Amino acid sequence: MTIGEKNRKITINKPSTTLDVENRPVGWVLHKTKWAQIMGQTGMGRIRSEASAGGVNTDLQRYSFRVNYDLSIDNTMQIVDPNGIEYDIQSVNHDHATRSHSDLVCQTGGSNG
Repeated sequence: MTIGEKNRKITINKPSTTLDVENRPVGWVLHKTKWAQIMGQTGMGRIRSEASAGGVNTDLQRYSFRVNYDLSIDNTMQIVDPNGIEYDIQSVNHDHATRSHSDLVCQTGGSNG
């Protein structure tokens, strides 16, 4: 990865430790900020993945945020981009071989984002 590819400063939030009456987290707290390369899902890639899941009608938008290797990030967290858009982290794929990056696979329109 070359300098300049990670060109968006994102905020990574984790669930608050404050719980409601049903033991669910109330809100979000800052985990950290990081520089990221944001990659959107291509139109054809989206059609293929949704067709294999049984349909193509969805309002979810999927993105991948590539950040420097970071094992502290997990799929209970959310990302807020520079425009204030919130994304649920669906999965985290760490490059354990070279420890160069972690890919955060996210979507908007879910329970958090």
